[in-house]
Amino acid sequence: MTHEERNLNRREFIRLGAAGVAAASVGDLSGLAAEAVGGGKLPKRRYGRTGLEISRLVGAADWSRSIIPLAVASGVNYWHKAQKWTAETMPEALKQQPRESYYLEVVVDRVGGDHNHGRIDEEQHYQFVKESVKNSGLGYYDVFKFHFGYHSIKEAKTNHGMVRAFERLKREGLVRHLALSQHHYNNLGGDMAWEILGYLAEHSAYEAGQFFYTYGDRKELQELLELAGRKDFGTIAMKTMGGVGRAAQDPKFQKLLAESRFKGSTPAAAMVRWLGANSNLSAAVVSMKSFGEFQENVGAAMRLAMGPHDRSALGLLSSYNKGLTCLLCSQCVSRCPEHIGIADVFRYERYARDYQDLSRARREYAALTKNGTSCVGCGDCVDSCPHEIDVAAKLKEVHRLLG
Repeated sequence: MTHEERNLNRREFIRLGAAGVAAASVGDLSGLAAEAVGGGKLPKRRYGRTGLEISRLVGAADWSRSIIPLAVASGVNYWHKAQKWTAETMPEALKQQPRESYYLEVVVDRVGGDHNHGRIDEEQHYQFVKESVKNSGLGYYDVFKFHFGYHSIKEAKTNHGMVRAFERLKREGLVRHLALSQHHYNNLGGDMAWEILGYLAEHSAYEAGQFFYTYGDRKELQELLELAGRKDFGTIAMKTMGGVGRAAQDPKFQKLLAESRFKGSTPAAAMVRWLGANSNLSAAVVSMKSFGEFQENVGAAMRLAMGPHDRSALGLLSSYNKGLTCLLCSQCVSRCPEHIGIADVFRYERYARDYQDLSRARREYAALTKNGTSCVGCGDCVDSCPHEIDVAAKLKEVHRLLG
């Protein structure tokens, strides 16, 4: 696609506006989406034991309302956090599709506190989903997802409240499949995400899991993906684009990216193709808030073969992230005598710097029990960071931004 064609697509998108795109017909949307990303539909992969064939890029209910119709037209058929939609707010682009052609996920949180301190409560989870189904007007959700996941393998073995809530709802035809998104909990003395997911893939009713995964991540994540492939356990990568948003705003980075060795690629497009190249990864959820991000990410997913320019772009991003961008591996957390959820703090920094969503970042940061001010500057964490971040200094910096 030429530069002029991209500008024409963008101008048409701007001309229509968010309301116009949301109200456009399926045919009009398909034409605009096809022009933007070069035609075709997103390829699909089996989502593990669920048996669902889902698009390699999955959507989220908190995406821009103007992007969702284009994503639907391009073949995005799985939607994360769909409980945010009611019968009145469900995107028209989805309402126009046969219900069996797309999959909706209801996300279920702990109650009585946040994901660190809340509790699993079978009855409350059951009632929450039942009410969400009623409000949606759709009759059922395809996937029941335990948000943030278990604190430890021990909790997964002994606390079956979330699974029992799912089983009750499934008997009533209100949900069909069981999954979870899993975080690390070494700040609570618990286990790492890959340890918990590895256990669940082999020993539980869970059919799929979602977790942090990005270029340059720890080898344990690759080992988890290989296990998931053997066990037919579905996998969705999240928080994949560390540093991409801030690099896009950095003139020095953009000047380097303009060199011929990167021609035809960008860090975001290269990341999408790198994720798609892993046959054990079912899909990835990638933030998309603008027409440009849609065009870049979905266009890359349509053409998954990685080239040398993609590898160069990822190498450039990796070098840029050194000492600057946390990849959320949580390796430093085990060293912190104050038990600060460092990865949570730096995840909220991503919302501000990479997603340009400062209000959300500050809201989430304000809810932390321990924030950047809890750091005593002991330095125990510094040597543990594989990305050479001065963790203590960065905690102070993030507090100045979000506190």
